Amino acid sequence: MRKEILIQILLSILVLIIFISVYQKYFKKELKENIITNKEDNTKKENTLINITYESIDKDGKKYIISAETGNVKEEEPDLIYMTNVNAKVFLLDESVIYINSLNAVYNTINYDTKFYKKVELKFLEHNILCENLNVFFKKNLIEAYNNLNYKNLDFVMFADKIEIDLLTKYSKIYNFNENNVIIKNKNIDGNN
Repeated sequence: MRKEILIQILLSILVLIIFISVYQKYFKKELKENIITNKEDNTKKENTLINITYESIDKDGKKYIISAETGNVKEEEPDLIYMTNVNAKVFLLDESVIYINSLNAVYNTINYDTKFYKKVELKFLEHNILCENLNVFFKKNLIEAYNNLNYKNLDFVMFADKIEIDLLTKYSKIYNFNENNVIIKNKNIDGNN
């Protein structure tokens, strides 16, 4: 009887060793590969949206429409959309429209604030602004444009470091950050436009 029990124990151990060996050889390798693949996927969790448009109206009644060819939403920043080839319109209370175009923008889906960058162009009535960065802050009712700022209207061209535009009053403040003055050139000095 003891001999039978000993044989059963040895056979059980042998079956267990075979089972563990087969598992180690065939299944554990696949498990490691899946874990490595999942880790790589987790480091780059983005959702890409194509041909997107967002439309909002703030508490004051200003309407805002922003469109882009593509938008990326990162898992760690779900409220921000990183957009490319962007067009936006801000409809003011007096029904005038500000048009903004840029290569890139970051749009906040919670407060609608947008940071445009790379080849930014703003058009409002006869006013044109070209710059590298332009931010729209809806709670502050403010647009700020800066970096390689070039302002043009029907009468003059201006070069400065930064301009701030109040969306309610349409008043602007112009800044230069160094010793140089803001450069303003009258377009009509020699009679040419």
